[in-house]
Amino acid sequence: MSPLVELSEHPELRDPFLVVHLSGWQDAGAAGQTSAVFLRARWNARPLAEFDSDELIDYRARRPVVRLAAGTIEQVTWTPIELSLADAGDRDALLLTGPEPDFRWRAFGDEVVRVCRELGVQEVFGLGAFPAPSLHTDPIAVLGTSADPELAGRLETVRMTVELNGGIQSVLEDRLHRDGVPATGLWARVPPYVAGGGHPPAALALVRALARLAKLEVDTTELEAASKEHLEQVEQAIRERPQIGEFIDQIRALVEQGGDDRIPSGDEIAAELERFLSQQPPPDDESP
Repeated sequence: MSPLVELSEHPELRDPFLVVHLSGWQDAGAAGQTSAVFLRARWNARPLAEFDSDELIDYRARRPVVRLAAGTIEQVTWTPIELSLADAGDRDALLLTGPEPDFRWRAFGDEVVRVCRELGVQEVFGLGAFPAPSLHTDPIAVLGTSADPELAGRLETVRMTVELNGGIQSVLEDRLHRDGVPATGLWARVPPYVAGGGHPPAALALVRALARLAKLEVDTTELEAASKEHLEQVEQAIRERPQIGEFIDQIRALVEQGGDDRIPSGDEIAAELERFLSQQPPPDDESP
């Protein structure tokens, strides 16, 4: 059977590491996506290889984008699973980005291991985020997962045993570990009331955690500015919608009571917020 990916070149790399974000599973506040896009731009990453989307992607679920101009098809754009290469300063970085595969997860994991071996990857970092009882005024905590307890322990961890539907990044962590490649998932805790949209502070926390673990210096000026502006917008929204402030007070109570005993799903949080708002009278300026 043909390999799922062929490298366009086999460069000599300096202490390379791999950063993974494959969209489609948990990514509260779009933190993993934002941080991956930021790093690709910051490091001027260039394409190195594309995985075979025909073998991995369900195009009916992830349809290509067709550009029409006056009825004429000008372009059909596919979203690839792409491996890119970048100069991250003292080390070379590889970035695996794109959609989470729909098919052949085991074969995909085998191919990622093969590529890591061929390119001499020293360590792998996954980027993601989940909604958790926390407040936008608090520092964003980044938790670690790994098949190696010692690696996971470099960051905070969820101190309980849970069973949940896994994403491809967790599957890759396990597969890489079994082949002797150190792999750690970095997961930002995102306040539930901002989990549905972009939350730059969580992306900033992920980049800073990655930089610390990979022993890199990363200029995060743009993310810092975006985080400051975003938090100002959140505060303004709270002032304009007092009922949101009441919901935040409920989250604050969860935090004080140790809300991590049960981490709600994004759907549960969205449903709870919608239910809460539906029970509140509209602001005076919206009354008929």
